[in-house]
Amino acid sequence: MGIALATVLLVPVACSSGAPTGAAGPAEVPAASVPANPPRPTSCPPAPAPDPTTDEGWLGLVASAPEDVALVVDDGRGARDSVVSHAPDRPMPLASAVKVVHVAAYGRAVAEGRVDPDEPVRVGDWERWYLPADGGAHVASLDLLGIPRSERGVVADPERTVALSSLVAAMVQRSDNAAADHLRDRLGDQALVDAAEAAGWHDLDLPSELGAQLALVHPREAPPLSAPRAERAPAELALARRYAADPAFREDSQRRLVALAQDTEAFLLENERWARSTSTGTAAQVAGLWRAVISGSFGPGADVARAQLEYAGPRPDGQVRAIKGGSFVGSGTMALSIRRPDSTLGIGVVLGRGFAPTTDPAAVAVAQTRLLAASLEDPPDRARVLCVA
Repeated sequence: MGIALATVLLVPVACSSGAPTGAAGPAEVPAASVPANPPRPTSCPPAPAPDPTTDEGWLGLVASAPEDVALVVDDGRGARDSVVSHAPDRPMPLASAVKVVHVAAYGRAVAEGRVDPDEPVRVGDWERWYLPADGGAHVASLDLLGIPRSERGVVADPERTVALSSLVAAMVQRSDNAAADHLRDRLGDQALVDAAEAAGWHDLDLPSELGAQLALVHPREAPPLSAPRAERAPAELALARRYAADPAFREDSQRRLVALAQDTEAFLLENERWARSTSTGTAAQVAGLWRAVISGSFGPGADVARAQLEYAGPRPDGQVRAIKGGSFVGSGTMALSIRRPDSTLGIGVVLGRGFAPTTDPAAVAVAQTRLLAASLEDPPDRARVLCVA
């Protein structure tokens, strides 16, 4: 088995290292929230069978396992039935959906002149934060940017540089965890906290992708999975910083990862348990920050962040869509925005957990995207969500 299999089993994550000591208190921005649901339709069809790999199956999941799903669908048109939600304020594992915070913080830092999007980033420094446990995201990032790599999936020439904006693009388009950790280190924790606060996302559980993974690889050097985030977060951050600074610890961690992956079934089950210990956020918080960034209400830097999220550009129908999701073993998250030619903006977020450990995360992502797109664009589909919400 080897690092390649371990990479597949420990799927892309976005985990936490907690708010910094002495962080600023809540801003005056009201906490992210969504309105109450409209009345349910008088006639609702039976809920489909639960299945996280189909859009129909997600309706079944909401109906059959309501404690394991949170969602917000807001078509942005302002009608009575425009907003439908289920458990919008329930904390849920976010996985890489949390990276919208990094993008927003980057945009604001550019607008305020604290970073230059063209500043060079040494790829070897970027890879100091790379543990081969990201579902192939880093390899895909190097390929996206046209960076030659070795057979081990790392840069062939560590002295090669990329623009900071390209590193952010890799984080968004390929969900590169090492890029997210490097960006957090470059911007500083308060920049991420402030970005979230600007949209009413108070008490952000700061994500350390690498640190959370290392807590799984080095369980004796982190509090137990049952410990509160306030205890696990500092330990995760300490592990991440040690990994970035200590080549011997990096090598040891990679060897341990390979050893853990030898027992596939046990590794999957432990991943599922571990995922429930990672940082959380709510569907309302994620939706609020997406709306702030895409609409521009976020303020300075919204245009920079929006350009990163909307990298696909306009569709033939004039819509501009953006997505960012993530996954752990047994869970999946997705956010979708639809900016329309008539200036309305639809935002959808769905967060789920409790799947079978062998569930295909790519199929989950497709199903979640289809669910959100249909619900944002088609009132009858949104009514079906309301029937189970």
